[in-house]
Amino acid sequence: MLKRITYLIPTFIGLMLAVLVYVGYRTDQENHAQTVRAKVVQALNEGKGSLDSAIGSGIHLISAMEAFLKVNPNLSQAQFAVLADALLVNMPAVRSLQLAKDDVVSHAYPSWSADKTFGRKLTQTGPVAVRGLINRAKSTGRRQILAPDKHALEAEEIVILAPVFLPGKALPESYWGMISVHLDAPALFRSAGLGVAGDVLLALRERSPLDGRDSLLAGDPVVFDMHPMVRSIHVPSGEWLLAAAPGGGWTGSPHRNYILGFGLLAVVLIPASLWAVAAIIMGRLKDRERYYQLVHSAKSIIMRINMDGDIVFCNEYAEDFYGYGPGELLGKPLVGTLVPRRTLEGRSMRRYLDRLLMNPSAHPFNETMNVRKNGEIVWVAWANDSVRAKDGSSVGLLCVGTDITDRKLMEEALRQREKQYRLLAENVTDIIWGLDADYRFTYVSPSDEAVRGFKRPDVLGRHIQDFLTPASKTKFRDTLRVLDGLAEGQEPVSSVTEDLEFVCADGGSVWLESHLGILFSEEGERIGLQGVSRDISDRKLAEALREDVERMARHDLKTPLGAVIGLPDEIRRHGNLDAAQEAMLGTIENAGASMLELINRSLDLYKMECGTYVLDRTTVDVLDVLEQIKAEALPHIREKGISVGIEVLGGQVAGTLPVSADAELFRSMLCNLMLNALEASPESGSVSIVLERRDGLTITIRNQGEVPLSVRETFFDKYSTSSPARGSGLGTYSARLIARTHGGDIAVETGTPGETSVIVTLP
Repeated sequence: MLKRITYLIPTFIGLMLAVLVYVGYRTDQENHAQTVRAKVVQALNEGKGSLDSAIGSGIHLISAMEAFLKVNPNLSQAQFAVLADALLVNMPAVRSLQLAKDDVVSHAYPSWSADKTFGRKLTQTGPVAVRGLINRAKSTGRRQILAPDKHALEAEEIVILAPVFLPGKALPESYWGMISVHLDAPALFRSAGLGVAGDVLLALRERSPLDGRDSLLAGDPVVFDMHPMVRSIHVPSGEWLLAAAPGGGWTGSPHRNYILGFGLLAVVLIPASLWAVAAIIMGRLKDRERYYQLVHSAKSIIMRINMDGDIVFCNEYAEDFYGYGPGELLGKPLVGTLVPRRTLEGRSMRRYLDRLLMNPSAHPFNETMNVRKNGEIVWVAWANDSVRAKDGSSVGLLCVGTDITDRKLMEEALRQREKQYRLLAENVTDIIWGLDADYRFTYVSPSDEAVRGFKRPDVLGRHIQDFLTPASKTKFRDTLRVLDGLAEGQEPVSSVTEDLEFVCADGGSVWLESHLGILFSEEGERIGLQGVSRDISDRKLAEALREDVERMARHDLKTPLGAVIGLPDEIRRHGNLDAAQEAMLGTIENAGASMLELINRSLDLYKMECGTYVLDRTTVDVLDVLEQIKAEALPHIREKGISVGIEVLGGQVAGTLPVSADAELFRSMLCNLMLNALEASPESGSVSIVLERRDGLTITIRNQGEVPLSVRETFFDKYSTSSPARGSGLGTYSARLIARTHGGDIAVETGTPGETSVIVTLP
């Protein structure tokens, strides 16, 4: 810690000096920049004020003359001269004032210019730029200004024109004429500081020059290339830009080189001197620090044993590992303190230590059982080397140890588990088997011979499909695709259960319920399959017998139902029935029809299971079916306060979503799934239905309830239900059967906590 502080002090001082130099440099730069900027702003504001005042005087003169003409349009030259004398007091920038009635000069001031201008038609004589400006003023009805042009004869004048329209008349009769004011441009620009040498340079230009004129009005054009400060000067029908910049440009402070030079020199020399002193001071402590870091901070047990077998040195980690205090192990014998006197096999550890002290090279590495102070047994792997004196004689043993207790325990646990697994696999009645990546048998338990009659050598190395019936081969391939999907989707449990029919040695077959799981290597690569199979042949026979009995019972029930449905009509023909009797006959008739529909639906399910059902396809509107189901379930929806939403992502035609399907089966499938979603939703929950048309039709029914863990793997199985009181377990089974009969399928997603999605895909 002392060493770090010692070396950090020069660094800290150097950083502080660098900060001070930087702060001084920035302060000097900012002060200089503020001084220069203040001069530029002052000159810019003074120039703008002078220009605004002069141009404003001309505009005020025009406004006054325009107001007078609207009152007295027939103004005489004498009256005009008196009025001009009064208005032009304290306006030295105005050279002349002219009135042009009907664009012909009729009044002029001063009087000496009247002889030259009287009777001149402005739109036909005079400078081209002035004529263009007059036409623009007449067409727009707005005042216009003509900036001085260096290449024109009137380069020393600024002309302001204003059209005069008399009130109470319509165009063009209301047009009286034109007022023109001529300002002295050189005097005006000099008063604003333009073209005057000094610390600040000024330049004036038009923002948008007209008729292709040069935009620069006065001053040096280089000002606009010096990142100047700019002010806008609003003039009639236009805008001028006044720019200002320092005469020598935006240069830095003249003191910056001195500040940086002396500052950097101090930043380098002072810390370097301090570092040199610190290195001299800490040099003698360097070896001791290295020794401490190597020995006492190492995460290994380091000990030194003398020729008598006593501990003469141990690091702090060794004392902490064995549970002893500082210096408590020094002087104690190794054997009897840390190492038991005898091994588990009864070998004397003292004799072994003596041989090791005499010839350490014979046993450079060894593993021994050790004992901590509290009596706990640990295992340590040692690396041994001799400690020699200056004359080369051995004076002790240096031992570096690593704790391998966890490894020893894992090895022992692995051996025990292997024994238990073999004991279980060799004696269990279920068949345990394994396949490699090519699906060939790598292991099969002895119980397989008792079930199928094959010897182990006859099975190992052969492909599993050699022992499956044709139908089960297809099932096995489908199961592999499901497992691939689970592995790609990174499902937490990549395993499935499937009933497969295996061939026996005597030519017969046996049904095995097989639980299949993927085997992965440490790198995450699939290396095979692991399976556990159980004989379910008796159960399959019982299921087949039950299905035959159910099928015969359904068929036989239809005969007496014919009488139940038909007799009410025969009784009605005899007549003389009151209302109560009619109601009872209707009840009997409806009950019989419902029972017949259930029997027919059961027969339909059986045909779909056998693959013999023929679909009666029609065009069905999915949206209409969903709305009907929603309306039928409205009491249940209101009772639980559930919100039901339907969203269509594509495929609508005039507000409908048609699909080719068996109308009754399609409605039954959606009804089952919708009712399941409503039942599983909590109070005030929500059910959303998303319809998407791409290559086919995808219907996603999402609710906020979760499928119980006990039925997730058997969600679509026959008679699978989380609560027998809530249903028979045929709803999802029949829905999936209907979807597959239509060439589609149904899947369930439970990856999002608190949410279940049932996804129906149809071609």
